[in-house]
Amino acid sequence: MGVSWQLASTAAADRSAATVALRAEPAGRGLAAGAPSSGSDRNTIRASATGSMVAFALGVPLMIVDSGLKIALRIPRGATVNEALDLAGVALGALDRVSVTIRQDGAPASADVVQVVRVTDSETVVQEPIPFDVRTVADPTLPAGRTVVVAAGVAGLALNTYRVRAADGVVEERSLIASTELRPPVTEVRHAGSRPPPGPADIEGIIRTAAATWGADPTQLLRVAWCESRYDPSAYNRSSGASGLFQFLSRTWAANSVRAGYGGASVFDAVANANTAAYMFANQQAGQWQCK
Repeated sequence: MGVSWQLASTAAADRSAATVALRAEPAGRGLAAGAPSSGSDRNTIRASATGSMVAFALGVPLMIVDSGLKIALRIPRGATVNEALDLAGVALGALDRVSVTIRQDGAPASADVVQVVRVTDSETVVQEPIPFDVRTVADPTLPAGRTVVVAAGVAGLALNTYRVRAADGVVEERSLIASTELRPPVTEVRHAGSRPPPGPADIEGIIRTAAATWGADPTQLLRVAWCESRYDPSAYNRSSGASGLFQFLSRTWAANSVRAGYGGASVFDAVANANTAAYMFANQQAGQWQCK
């Protein structure tokens, strides 16, 4: 709102030119008559010797936006945001907040926009699904890579209570404060194939012979060999250095190939590699392989 003063004076032929004492009647909300101010918007009123009218504006222009309603007003220089809100008749709730550029002296600057954000807390109750767990079982009767759902999972149902915080109608935060299980979820059971595909006849024969020599499980050895190298005796992992049919690391190979009776043999020798692995598997060292 603008504030203006008007001065009217009469001229008399015998009155000498002099400064006329003036009184100002404020037209804006919350501004006292004759309140002093300073700066470019100061409340200064003068009369000319001819008695002409002079008009001045008082205060810092400001815009307050509250829930879409725009309130334009002028406030005394140096007034705080809270004082501006009081002048505009805008009351803040306990959770409400304002957004505005504030100068170091704590007052808004000329032409600033004070955005009032109305914040509310509420509770809402909804029914929501409870995800089911999945249990996977290795199945040697299925080929590796195949998965079969034996028992389908069923989502449960919960009655959830949330505390919802919204700013100007937009949800900012949603926190769960209570939950009641209406129906428990049912775990899904899946069988994952662990039977390796048939290998080349010579490689499979080498692995089975090594298993029989050391008393190891041939099916397990075949499964690990397939997982590690796809039955390739010359397989090599550039990042780790793992080599051969069972992908031995150099340190593991150096120690265990000697124990298995193949000291000095190449890690890429399929017979030496398979027998060293079979020796370790028979002596409960299969845990050194990630493939199972």
